[in-house]
Amino acid sequence: MLPTQHYFSNAVGSVDFSPEGGYLYLHWSGAPMTSPEFRALYTHAHNLLRRYPLRGLLADHRAMPAAPTPADRDWLLNTWLPAVLKDTAFARYAVVPTLAPEHRLHTPAVAAQLRRAVSTAFFEELPPASEWLRADEAV
Repeated sequence: MLPTQHYFSNAVGSVDFSPEGGYLYLHWSGAPMTSPEFRALYTHAHNLLRRYPLRGLLADHRAMPAAPTPADRDWLLNTWLPAVLKDTAFARYAVVPTLAPEHRLHTPAVAAQLRRAVSTAFFEELPPASEWLRADEAV
């Protein structure tokens, strides 16, 4: 994975970015998650995607402490994602999921909805996810 610069963090996670790689890096701290903190991370991710010409998002969910509520998943897919697609050059979403199935944000239904909107791939480790995001630059 390429070096990143810090952009935003709260108790539940951080939003960093790799200007060289052209992607945003969102990762969780493992702390208990609230709806406002979850949404704040994604809101700041949206702001960062608008501010810089980043085309990808690397979501590292390995330390995600719990699955988001259904209301937060709905907000992510039906409010956040359409706004990001409208406002930015966002084109690729790489995910390193948590190993705990009960904590996963990306259930098969969520993954299918993401894949209809943006090129999405799942990885077990960060390096191949980062490489996949950078491969988009050659396209």
